[in-house]
Amino acid sequence: MAMEITNNYNAYENVYATQKQQTEKKQAASERETSETAAVQKNSEAGNDKAKSVAGYAKELEKLVPSVEFRVGNACVSAQRDKSLTVNPKLLEKMQNDPKTKKDMEDMIKGVESMSKLAESLTKASGWTIVYQHSYIDENGKYHCRMQTRNDGMLKLSDKLREERKKNSEKLLEKSKEKAAEKEKELEEALEGNKTETEEKKADGEQEKSGIIVVKENTSMEKVEQMLLEKLENSENGEIYLDDDDMQKVIEAAREQEEKEAVKKQGNHANPVGANLDLQI
Repeated sequence: MAMEITNNYNAYENVYATQKQQTEKKQAASERETSETAAVQKNSEAGNDKAKSVAGYAKELEKLVPSVEFRVGNACVSAQRDKSLTVNPKLLEKMQNDPKTKKDMEDMIKGVESMSKLAESLTKASGWTIVYQHSYIDENGKYHCRMQTRNDGMLKLSDKLREERKKNSEKLLEKSKEKAAEKEKELEEALEGNKTETEEKKADGEQEKSGIIVVKENTSMEKVEQMLLEKLENSENGEIYLDDDDMQKVIEAAREQEEKEAVKKQGNHANPVGANLDLQI
């Protein structure tokens, strides 16, 4: 009889142990599932916050290029109409975390706005029309642009007149280059002359200041205009491509223009000499 009771007790103990293990496994699985769900939710919230942050920053950058459509993406727009600027999302993240990248890329984005306005002005003045203009700044901050232009006036001309007009445009470009080279030579000669004259006056012990000859050099903006005109005239079927080197020239010209406007604005607000003096006789 005692043996039978012992056997029943051992059986109950084994059942209890099995049930306990199953319960513990279920609890562990439930806790693990809860933990994983919380982690997924946390990552999802972090991803949403990050996406909102990038989207908010993109909205701010959009204000720097009001003349084109600002987009975030991994490639240049392929549509054969309108104007756009696409910035790689990874570059946007770098801009948010690195002040130098932020400044450099914001300068480039403002450069796109300057280039867009300048291209529009030049094409209209020379009888061309911009069909589309799409820019892209890649993950490494390199600029790429493709532009399609159309010369309505040239389309209406006969082959002979079109060829003559092209030759005339090439002559104008050549004269522009020659003029720029002459200005550069004049500047070098003037600087050399001033240097020689100053050295002679110092040797003679003269105290009078020598006159300084100022020769106007082509501004950065004029150089950019010439570059765009050359691309227009040399383009096949009106297709123009700009790379990162071209954009750096545009950025330099835009900075130079901003500095000139700032100096001009400062000069307009400056008080004339003696304006605040209370003179009495």
